[in-house]
Amino acid sequence: MLTSRASVRLFAAAVLLSAATGACNGQNLDEGAAGSGGSGGSPVLPGIGFVTSSFGFYYQSDPETGLPGFDLDGLVSTKEDPAAGECAHDDVTGPNGEMGIDYNFLRIINDEQVREDGKYVFGGFREGQIIDGVIGGAVKNGSMTILLRIEGLDDPRNDDDVKLQIYGSEDAPALGTDNAVLQGATLSVHADTRFHSRQVAGKVVDGVLIAGPIDLRFPVDIMIVRDELFIHDAWLRLEVTDGTFEGVVAGYWDVSNIRDIVGKPTTDNGNAANFTIEQFDQAMAEYADGDHDAGTGQCGSISTMFRLTGVQAFLVRPSEPGGAGGSGGSGGGETPTVVDQCLNDADQAALEALATEELSGAAVVGMIAGDCPLTACGTEVGAVLSDSSEQARNALGDCIARCIAYETGLSGGCTGCYGSIAACSTAFCIAPCLPPNSGSEECAACALENCIDVNACTGL
Repeated sequence: MLTSRASVRLFAAAVLLSAATGACNGQNLDEGAAGSGGSGGSPVLPGIGFVTSSFGFYYQSDPETGLPGFDLDGLVSTKEDPAAGECAHDDVTGPNGEMGIDYNFLRIINDEQVREDGKYVFGGFREGQIIDGVIGGAVKNGSMTILLRIEGLDDPRNDDDVKLQIYGSEDAPALGTDNAVLQGATLSVHADTRFHSRQVAGKVVDGVLIAGPIDLRFPVDIMIVRDELFIHDAWLRLEVTDGTFEGVVAGYWDVSNIRDIVGKPTTDNGNAANFTIEQFDQAMAEYADGDHDAGTGQCGSISTMFRLTGVQAFLVRPSEPGGAGGSGGSGGGETPTVVDQCLNDADQAALEALATEELSGAAVVGMIAGDCPLTACGTEVGAVLSDSSEQARNALGDCIARCIAYETGLSGGCTGCYGSIAACSTAFCIAPCLPPNSGSEECAACALENCIDVNACTGL
């Protein structure tokens, strides 16, 4: 319990300054100090790294616009006239009238079959329903973290020689007070190379990266399901912009793999999936369209497409137990190009104007950030101390960011880094950061573990 206004100010300033400088008893976390977020001396992987911030089935909002997928099998298929060696199915059309686009799992998603209670049999797969929500949350809470690395990208608009590789990870992405995945976090690729794809060639045409074919395997630990997600012969289409990407990945999902994943919620846990395993098997027998078995006439996989987005991150080799956790620094390996919010020309000029003979501009901002909770955001601080909900943290973070911007002239993106870590640390790090522990290793480690890496966020 905070006992005075002075202790609130000391606490806020100590958290911000210790996190911003990375100092723990005089040692820099980026030089390998013990901390919950450090990468344990693991070198940063070359190229541009990303962590997926959203992932889920691709839902076609308007059938007239076509699907931005891929012709995975090289055939224009029709259910009435299947080619030799394929299961009967209808392909769909691309956004520019392209024929032969494969996405037969969409027929499961859009299945109109209903149960006795009037609900869709496969309603859990529909947009906004349970499976969509669980998968979307999994890539943000560490249950199914997906990392992506691009090498050789010389021209983001047109480049005919780039390389792409995708990894699973045991680390959870760093989240802001708005629950969004933050840029600039440090995450370890999975220690098990089963969850590393091979590196594949790709090219960028008019700002769109296309790469494949590639096999993707991710560990899944979602609620009652602990398994793997395996998509093979997949292709990706991604728009890579400044620090972010968005796009689709399409490939074949083995029926046996899906059955393993849905087995528990259909057989061991009643109606958790909204359908029975028998209904699933019947649907797969009708819709599976890949890996044709000449002996049985059945297909062993179904064409699937996922939408995904991501933000830039620092990818490092497997860490020691504890993982990178999306925070802590690169541990003394190759220094990556920082994904920053404060290194633009306007913010740099503002920081130079703030600097004194004794303090850098960033240190002055840290002191102002320590004052703002009291001078401008007392109500919001009190709300977080009594209710550390996301809504309360967001309100405090926004208030501190506005206060800093008013005092310094820095951009909202830059001050938002300070506001986010101050709000988050106020909620989660009171005990380790109260005087006389201000600036301690425990205080800095708590901020890095529970909040954001302010160094990576600001770039300072």
